[in-house]
Amino acid sequence: MRRETEAKKRVVKRPTTKKKEGLTLLDAVEKVANQVENSSLSQECLDSIEEEIAYLTKRLAINEYEALILSVAASLYGEWCILQEYASYMDCSRLQLLRYVDALHSLRKRRFIRIRTRNDKEMYQISSDALNAIRENRDIEQPKTSDLTLEEFFECVGKLVSQRRDEELSYETFCEDLTELIKENASLDFVASLKKFGLDPDDTAFLLWACNMLVNENDGVIVSFDLEALYDGSHIHMRDRKNELRSPKSPLFRHDLIRPLNNEGIGSAEEFELTAFTRNELLKGLGVEVKKKSDKQLIPYTKITAKQLYYNPREERALKQLRSLLEPEQFEGICARLEAKGLRRGFACLFYGAPGTGKTETVLQLARETGRDLMEVNVAEIKSMWVGESEKNIKALFDRYRRLVKETEKAPILFFNEADAIINKRSENVERSVDKMENSIQNIILQEMENLEGILIATTNLTKNLDSAFERRFLYKIEFAKPSLEAKQAIWQAMLPSLSDADAAVLATKYDFSGGQIENVVRKESVEEILTGNIADINRLMEFCNEERLDGGHSNRRIGF
Repeated sequence: MRRETEAKKRVVKRPTTKKKEGLTLLDAVEKVANQVENSSLSQECLDSIEEEIAYLTKRLAINEYEALILSVAASLYGEWCILQEYASYMDCSRLQLLRYVDALHSLRKRRFIRIRTRNDKEMYQISSDALNAIRENRDIEQPKTSDLTLEEFFECVGKLVSQRRDEELSYETFCEDLTELIKENASLDFVASLKKFGLDPDDTAFLLWACNMLVNENDGVIVSFDLEALYDGSHIHMRDRKNELRSPKSPLFRHDLIRPLNNEGIGSAEEFELTAFTRNELLKGLGVEVKKKSDKQLIPYTKITAKQLYYNPREERALKQLRSLLEPEQFEGICARLEAKGLRRGFACLFYGAPGTGKTETVLQLARETGRDLMEVNVAEIKSMWVGESEKNIKALFDRYRRLVKETEKAPILFFNEADAIINKRSENVERSVDKMENSIQNIILQEMENLEGILIATTNLTKNLDSAFERRFLYKIEFAKPSLEAKQAIWQAMLPSLSDADAAVLATKYDFSGGQIENVVRKESVEEILTGNIADINRLMEFCNEERLDGGHSNRRIGF
């Protein structure tokens, strides 16, 4: 303990020795880093670097502790290190090194050091600006953070946002830096207005994050992904903040600074945008324009490739009627007449049948032919592992779809592909949390289908386990059977135009394939043609068919576990 106390006194005391002629920042940092490595911060070690420490404190306007720890950080450049790794480098105890924690945080404020938090542990790394300045023997430039114009202010905000996204700043540190930036620019009208609202650091951080997205990224919508980047990874913290933001009591709502993107149902909104007041008054003079965030789940109908499909007569009739209904000029008129009669406006359709019968491709072609974009739902992504999050995900999904219906000229199609897992029979007398979550999701979907405005299409391979409540809510239920003999022959010849009528008839008769299975055989034939240059004859095609059937032409072969 006595040696540590003496070492502390020696380091804190300002050395008076003259600096060496021609000493550079790199020379000094290298000498300090080399001497303190495995030194246990002994008195002898501290004496040997006294001159270099004095040089660094004068050149960089930092204290002795900061000079020493900055030199170690420079030696460990390129790595994020916890405090224990600094202690190991110098072969000293963590208790000895605690006095340098304040120095690290002081260096962070000067932009010499970057700090991030992982698993509740702080990690440190020298900044690239500081490292380059040391290498080039020049002063480390400090960014201007006071007396800024509004444009300069948001340049600084943008840098802090980038550091937060890269996890170089913890959420708490991000809020602290924003608070300091606001304090240093009190003369800005924007800052003066913020003070009038009396926002706490959390609300201030959210508002500035949203403003930055608009000012620097031309993006006027804040979605869950943006919130996850802003807040720490704690789902509890995320949930609490979302609930606060959704509450009509939120100061951000009360002062008309933000609003839920969906103007209805504030309690379930998951997306937010800046209000006209914020854009036109608070950010006045920046000339910002709102650019709607493109919905990554939305597939433009123009991107869907045309494809010829073949159906059995019964399917063809049902799909023809549905296609006619979805034509824009028909759809709006029918919806209006249904509403006038007090009936639901929305249309929910179920396509069911064996795999490979064309259910998914039919949905795509319906969207393309009627000029409707497609909002495809990934059921696996919705069913989050976090209890309570799945329900919010499904609510957010329908909120987003309602917004799209209102904003687009033609209502897009909400497409639940392979929906077996969410429309099967609900569990009774549930005890497991997973079962409760499944039932909760199904109840939400049932309620949303009851109030649907737009078009929902679900596909499933299984119908025996379909919940009766779902069955009632699907207006159109179309079964996709395996194609008829005539349809199979047409599919073979459409996919293999070189195939003769006789050979197509043989394949259609011998193999009871779905369209998907026929496509697999044709793809295999195409690959072989590319590799060998030979076009497969009927015998080779039959070999491919036997392989596709998995029984090699022998009905007694089984696959199982």
